[in-house]
This record gives sequence, structure tokens and C-alpha cells, in this order.
Amino acid sequence: MTMPRFRLDERLQTAADLFPACAYGADIGADHGRLSCYLLESGKCQRMCVSDVSAPSLKKAETLLALMGLRSRADCLVGSGLSVLTHPAQAIAILGMGGHTMAEILLSGKDKLQGSALILSAHTDTDLIRRILPQLHYRIDEEKIAHAAGRYYVILRAVPGEETYTERQYLLGPRLMETSAAHYEDYLAWQVRMTLPKRTEEAGMYLQMLKEEQERVRHCGHD
Repeated sequence: MTMPRFRLDERLQTAADLFPACAYGADIGADHGRLSCYLLESGKCQRMCVSDVSAPSLKKAETLLALMGLRSRADCLVGSGLSVLTHPAQAIAILGMGGHTMAEILLSGKDKLQGSALILSAHTDTDLIRRILPQLHYRIDEEKIAHAAGRYYVILRAVPGEETYTERQYLLGPRLMETSAAHYEDYLAWQVRMTLPKRTEEAGMYLQMLKEEQERVRHCGHD
């Protein structure tokens, strides 16, 4: 692989690092197209499906791809979710959406997955993404935390397989709980701050889990 000529922020770089090398990848909801450009220019992907439901957004991606001399290696398609895929992709990135939208895309387009590795990062309701993966016969292979634009993001990679999770794992992340991931303690503290103002029973349960996980991580750090 070669070094691309531009840098990604930490969120997109983490997604790129989790994206496996492949002949054909897909960036669903590509918007500006920076991730696709990075994957193509680095040689990690030989060809990409670059899609967005918004034609003006996709035009931004096309402009960047053309500027970087990569347009001939990209299928730029306006369309909803996974419906744009005309042949299988070995890896699919879906980033920057709410959890409910992302879950709908995955469930409605499950016939298009065909064993693709999934690189997923929802702006909200990450637990919902974890909850639907067993329905798709996928398991969580890796989870990372990235910090960009003043907030924290969970980026996960899912691959075909069977795995069951507890409620705590759905909410906190099974792979995050197994490792001392970068930013993990800061992420937990941020989640506590974001959850404190909420007054629902579900928020109270989540807050308790967060505090217990903070204590566990602190204890592990002193072992």
C-alpha cells in the first residue's frame, strides 16, 4: 500500500484501519468521499462503490475523486442503502448515521451482504447496531474508539459468525470491555456526562453500567 496524499481525522482513519484490503469495497452514505479516496489511493481497495442518497452530497465525492485522479476506479451511485450494490463487495463501510437509520439499511439490505465485512459507526444508538448483528448472523470482530470534532465515536467491524451478547455487552461493547482501547476511559466519562441529564429508566440503568465499568477499568489499571 502507498501513503495517501491527505490525512483523515481520527474517526475516518480508524474506519480505514478496520477496513480490510479487498478488490471491491463499498462506502454507503459516502458524503464527501474522503474515506473512499483514502482506501483507493492507499491501494487497500482496488475499486469502490461510492454511494449516497443525496445527489449533491455524491457530487462532492465525485469531485474529490476526480481531483485525486481516482474517478475511474469508483462506481458513484445515487441510491438508498445497500440497494446500490450491483455485485458483492468484500467490505462495506456505513458511517455517520443514526443507529435506527443504519439498522434499517442493514436489515432491509441483508441479502446484499453476502459475507461482506462491515465497518460501522453510528452517531446514536450504537447498542441497536450491536443488537441486530446476531439477526444477520454476524458477530463483532473488533471495536475501537475515536475522538474527532469534540466527541467520541465507536467504530466496529463485524464479520459473519454466531455470537450471543448480554445486555451489558450490547450497551458497552463486547470487544471494548475486553481491551484497554485507546480513549476508553475518556469515552466512558463522556458517556456519563451525556447520560446524566436524561431521566428515563433506561438512562438510569445505562448510567449505572457506565459507572460500574469505570470502576472496573480503574481497578484493572491498578493491578
